[in-house]
Amino acid sequence: MAQLLNIFAGGRARRHLASYGYRRDDFTTLLGASGGPKWLVLAAIDRVLCERLVRDRTRDLHLLGSSIGAWRHICFAQRDPLAACGRFQQAYASQVYEEKPTGIEVLREMEDILAVTLGDGGEEEILQNQRVRSHVLAVRSRAAVSADRRLPLLVGLGAAAAANSVSRRALAGFFERWVFHTGEPVFGFEGFGTRQVALRPGSLRDAVLATGAVPLLIPGIHDLPGAAPGVYRDGGILDYHFDFAFRRPRGLVLFPHFFSRISPGWFDKFLPWRSPAPEDLEDVVQVAPSEAFIAGLPGGRVPDRSDFENFTTADRQSAWAEVLRHAEDLGEELEGLLSGDGLLARLKPFPGT
Repeated sequence: MAQLLNIFAGGRARRHLASYGYRRDDFTTLLGASGGPKWLVLAAIDRVLCERLVRDRTRDLHLLGSSIGAWRHICFAQRDPLAACGRFQQAYASQVYEEKPTGIEVLREMEDILAVTLGDGGEEEILQNQRVRSHVLAVRSRAAVSADRRLPLLVGLGAAAAANSVSRRALAGFFERWVFHTGEPVFGFEGFGTRQVALRPGSLRDAVLATGAVPLLIPGIHDLPGAAPGVYRDGGILDYHFDFAFRRPRGLVLFPHFFSRISPGWFDKFLPWRSPAPEDLEDVVQVAPSEAFIAGLPGGRVPDRSDFENFTTADRQSAWAEVLRHAEDLGEELEGLLSGDGLLARLKPFPGT
């Protein structure tokens, strides 16, 4: 039977799991990558993690997410994470737009999805959660990419992409990284003028909307509470799948991902040679759909934002429903590996290490 999951682990993580097996409290960081509708392949995995990672912990779990990763994470930090995951999945998969929606219309839909996901008391539950700590990544736009008008923003993003092709560090001239967190800041980032600010009542929603504000699709979010004035956009611009070079709490890192390949920043998806340094993956365990699983999805591909343009609403919703049905198999396989003794045999070194 084909294996539906690829599970990669750094050397230190493999040795730890070989000695102790899977123990939820050994994982202290959960990462959530950017990717829009790609997250649908992880929907059942998220529900497994609600039970196998988030519940009944005796050690803090720190959630670090950008864009859709942060949206998934706000489910985990609520009092009933399974119910929150269900609300989010239903609201996200049910999106309906006019044929060519404006950016404001997409933003309004995002606000509705967020309201459903948080329910009546979700924001307060996240802010007060003493065990599951949230960290939301967004970027503050510098002058060249601060406009929401399409042409100036296109020019600015083109310049940023060109600069990034020379050096990832060059993006500091275009974007500043901001980390919005509950509790104390526990992650240490270098570069991009990184700043961190505590979330407070009334600021969580804006931070989550900002990290999902995809340039050219959704207008930036202005002047977030507690942060410097400016235009805030999708955190995946700098931290698309993460470079893993940041300092983090001692312990293992779990990274559920849509693919095997890791692209550090948004512009790096066009640069196949750019990937995290092997030494930065020592404590990381990455769980991703296998190539065989992806081949069995509608069209043989993971969903993405082009689905909104390439399908009618009915066809898109039908395709996404099929993806979600297939994703149940990923959840079942992961549940079996975490509850049984087959995990160690499935661990593979990261490609290129």
